[in-house]
Amino acid sequence: MKNLRFKEFVLTLQNIGAHEGLDADTVKKIHLTNSIAFLGCASALGMLFYAFAVNTPFYAKLVTGLVIPVIMVMPLLNYCGRYYAARVVHCIISLFILITVAIVSGPALHSQFLLVPYLGLPFILFDEKLNRVKVLLSSAGIIGFIYLEWHFKHFEPLIVLDKSIVCETRLLNEIILFCFIIGLFYFFTSESNKYLEKLKKKNEEVEEKNKELEHFAYICSHDLSEPLRTVDGFIGIIKEESDPKNEKLNTYFHYVQEANKRMNTMILSLLAFSKLQNKNSYQITNSQDIIHEIEVDLNQLILEKEAMIEYSFLPTIHGLPTQLKQVFQNLIINGIKYQPPNAKPIINITCEETPDYWEFCVADNGIGIKVKNLKKIFHMFTRLHLDDEFKGQGIGLSFCKKIVEIHKGKIWVESEYKKGSQFYFTIKKDLPIEINKIPTKTLHYKPKSYKNVD
Repeated sequence: MKNLRFKEFVLTLQNIGAHEGLDADTVKKIHLTNSIAFLGCASALGMLFYAFAVNTPFYAKLVTGLVIPVIMVMPLLNYCGRYYAARVVHCIISLFILITVAIVSGPALHSQFLLVPYLGLPFILFDEKLNRVKVLLSSAGIIGFIYLEWHFKHFEPLIVLDKSIVCETRLLNEIILFCFIIGLFYFFTSESNKYLEKLKKKNEEVEEKNKELEHFAYICSHDLSEPLRTVDGFIGIIKEESDPKNEKLNTYFHYVQEANKRMNTMILSLLAFSKLQNKNSYQITNSQDIIHEIEVDLNQLILEKEAMIEYSFLPTIHGLPTQLKQVFQNLIINGIKYQPPNAKPIINITCEETPDYWEFCVADNGIGIKVKNLKKIFHMFTRLHLDDEFKGQGIGLSFCKKIVEIHKGKIWVESEYKKGSQFYFTIKKDLPIEINKIPTKTLHYKPKSYKNVD
């Protein structure tokens, strides 16, 4: 019970200034500044008691006593919401106190070595990649250490202790240093555990919500199909019973039926999207075979558009063959479809190996994409063109994105308007596969540097 109350008390001190809505990094730094501040207060209190015990001069007791209210400035700044200022002030005050203690006590007590852990403090409190403050504050610690070496050679310490207690005082300083290091180690260990627990809990919540959304999408799409079929049926009956010579009415019927078809396509797409699962049985998959199958399936379209699909050797990877085929096929069809009038599509497929991923690129010489639309295109039902320009439902790339994420990768596009696009996606290496699981179909052919369909 006492241990529980003590932990609650420590957590209360650590959380001074922290509240809901702050990002995890800011909360971690609030905990760190508060923890070091209270550790410093405890150390200063111990030194004060020791100063009274060995009957040190009055000004030594005064300096030690003043350390406590000065250190409390950091939790006060956190409490007021001045988090960045608290970190800067924390470093400056810590440096000032450490140099002051070293000047007062002299080199015999090894107080100057308390600066050693300080040198890393700015890099912990200001761990942003680009921040000059941390470099300046850490450099100030090095300059302070050099200054102390000069000071000890030219000035006597303000406190001259009896030789019989010098070793004891030095030991006390080293114990304080050791406690600070252990305290920091404990802090980072506990913070890491807290972060991992929060991350695990968040992943579980996300997974649960994904399941709910997939179930919701499945139910909605399944249930919405029935009234659409009813509407379509009654439209057909009304059309049969109406005057076939009424062109205006026939035009209305045409628009209703087309809208009904589009809605049905969207529902079926949503249903198919909801069936894409994250838990799958990956297989050893030859990506070059997939491209060859797509060439066979799209042979008529390729001949009509006089398209050319170029690719060199593509690797054997771990993945889901059917889904990966859908990714490549969508990107190839888009590259063929979104072309200027009378243009001959050229699709180039390449792959680069990185330490953890296979990075594929499907490049085309099409109409390209404006910069403002580069992120929009991966959203469900997002279309950038009218039906009379390019037909489609705006679902293909959202499927690609979901499938790539199932393969623990990401997808993005680089494009120059009216000059073509390059779609990149990564597939994680060493995805878990079932033992003795082999591809359902293996094709054997000689790899080609390009495929000309003319």
